[in-house]
Amino acid sequence: MTEVKVIPVPIKMGPMTVMAYLLVGDRIVVVDTGIAGQAQRILEAVADQGRCAADVSLVLLTHGHGDHTGSAIALREATGAPVALGAGDEEKCLSGVDTEMRARHPLNKTLLLAIRRRHALSLSPVGPVPDIVIDGERSLREFGIDAVVVPTPGHSRGSLSVFTAAGDALVGDLMGERGRDPRTMRRGGFVCDEDAMSASIRCVIARAPDRIYTGHDEKAFSLEQLISTFGSL
Repeated sequence: MTEVKVIPVPIKMGPMTVMAYLLVGDRIVVVDTGIAGQAQRILEAVADQGRCAADVSLVLLTHGHGDHTGSAIALREATGAPVALGAGDEEKCLSGVDTEMRARHPLNKTLLLAIRRRHALSLSPVGPVPDIVIDGERSLREFGIDAVVVPTPGHSRGSLSVFTAAGDALVGDLMGERGRDPRTMRRGGFVCDEDAMSASIRCVIARAPDRIYTGHDEKAFSLEQLISTFGSL
């Protein structure tokens, strides 16, 4: 199969950045979709690779939170590609509310409360009903991509990570809000299960990827950076 390239697609969300990615191989898999209204931005990134909407074979969501699922419905309509999500995140994907999640930092507690209040007032779905629910390791070769998807719970119950044969890992929000900062990798962000998160990070380390892409960092970081921060888990 064609070696897979990772194409980051940064999306601004107020003062923050949320990341979507293209996995470009024989076909294209979109990993995460940002907030609502970003489908055209992502399709423009597809076009920049000399491909078209019909080349998108799958929309894969690393977890069910609205800042990652917001444009999934529009992308499914535009491409005809199915949407895949981890088992356990289906309801939170629809509602945008994750009642299991807690904030690690006091400032994030205020943000989490505001998010829950906003979504409680919404009558429309935030994300899609998934076409594919992933509850174990799964190859993406059927979608034209030399990679595997692995459940990595912790940030959410259904969180997923993608590992390409070329040495890339896409881990969503497993590492906290900003993976490149050890302080937030250790203590920041949001979590539903600390023990599961630690086990999932050990899983990523064990697979020894060369480059690790997170849900909110515009640049990848290295295995060495990951080990230096989490090696004692």
